[in-house]
Amino acid sequence: MKRSYLFLVLLLLLSSTSLAEGKYISWFDGTAKLRKRIDLEHRTLQAEYAPGKWRDIMLVQFDSLANKHLPPRISAHAFYLNNGKWRLTLAGTGIVFDFDETKGSLNKADRTFFSGYNFGASVFLRRDTLYSFGGSGFWNYSKALTYFDPSSAEWENIKAQNLGPASIFNGFHGYHAPSDFFYSGGSEYHNFLNNEPTAIDQQFYKFDFKSKRWELLGNILPELFKTKNREIIWSGRYFVQFSDDAIYFIDPVANQVYKYQSESRFFQVAPKMYVHNDTVYGYWDEEGGKFISFSILDLVKKSEPIGRFYSANSYWAYYLLSVFLFVSAVLIFNYLRKRDKKRNLHLDVQELNLVKALLAAESRGLSTVEVNDLLGLSAKNLDNQRRLRLNIISNINHKLYLKYRVEHAIVRTSSSLDKRQSLYLFSNDVLQLLKEVF
Repeated sequence: MKRSYLFLVLLLLLSSTSLAEGKYISWFDGTAKLRKRIDLEHRTLQAEYAPGKWRDIMLVQFDSLANKHLPPRISAHAFYLNNGKWRLTLAGTGIVFDFDETKGSLNKADRTFFSGYNFGASVFLRRDTLYSFGGSGFWNYSKALTYFDPSSAEWENIKAQNLGPASIFNGFHGYHAPSDFFYSGGSEYHNFLNNEPTAIDQQFYKFDFKSKRWELLGNILPELFKTKNREIIWSGRYFVQFSDDAIYFIDPVANQVYKYQSESRFFQVAPKMYVHNDTVYGYWDEEGGKFISFSILDLVKKSEPIGRFYSANSYWAYYLLSVFLFVSAVLIFNYLRKRDKKRNLHLDVQELNLVKALLAAESRGLSTVEVNDLLGLSAKNLDNQRRLRLNIISNINHKLYLKYRVEHAIVRTSSSLDKRQSLYLFSNDVLQLLKEVF
């Protein structure tokens, strides 16, 4: 009986603890500089007027779709639109809510039926349009570029013109409104193979919304990857990287890294971090507990610059290499072309020697005696000399005709000095062609 009583007390305590945890959609109101949340069980809007102390503001009406898609205790990406209206999207789900604080109404703005693909995505507001880049889910890392289209109440895809980072997750990611660029780099990724370690993409990119193109800016400063327990947030101007012994402030536009290191003040990463304008707000618990806040600009002024955030890629080396390869290719091509032309003529030693001698003589030509000597016919009788000489010349003419379609490449004419003396020379049609080859 005593054991049953103790078990019943323990069960009641566990039940009361689980009920006390509650279910909320929570966010940070930068204008009011306090946290707000919607209590999903009691359907009330609450505000935290002191650490861990919440006050009911108003009752909240849920539409029928919102009733069906209320998750348990998930922090929201919250964006203030105007006139007391908020757009909330829940991490990893793609679900979008519109909350009207003036009317106290929560409506489901999207028609999403599938979720779980974009945990840890970079979510931001660009010109009143909600965007979600990357994330992880379903045992995969995402590079998807999406935006929420209110007209279709669906998330739509942005088709980039080229490839960008290996993934967009747990790295340096943020939208810079003044330049209208999205920066991304230093992401985690792997293929979920057995015993495969997580890799870090050390390259840094920016995405141009106008051209829809990624641009590789360079490799990230290696020191930023050597720190333990990295946690990175984006302020709209600076990446703030927390580590065990220092804080790094990174300006991707100016391409500069600042390191804050102080023995008198130490900052620990809070489980829930919010940024509004220049100020970082950190909370250790949903209901309350430890709280910190600090100005980014104040700490940047007390920090030391340690180098460039990314090393710009030098394109001169690629340019010179490209020029070298192009020139080499042209030289090799010309050499092979000339060699191929020579090979295709299939000239034997006698024929090749005669062709080269006729090219050297050009318009002067070679006499019958010179041709006989060149061909090694001088020791033969006159009839054999004539027969062999004409056969060799005929063979060369035939081969040149097959190659260049020029008839009578080697012609015989009378010497201007002695009409009785014959000269052999190339016709003008074939002379220039053979000069290019030989």
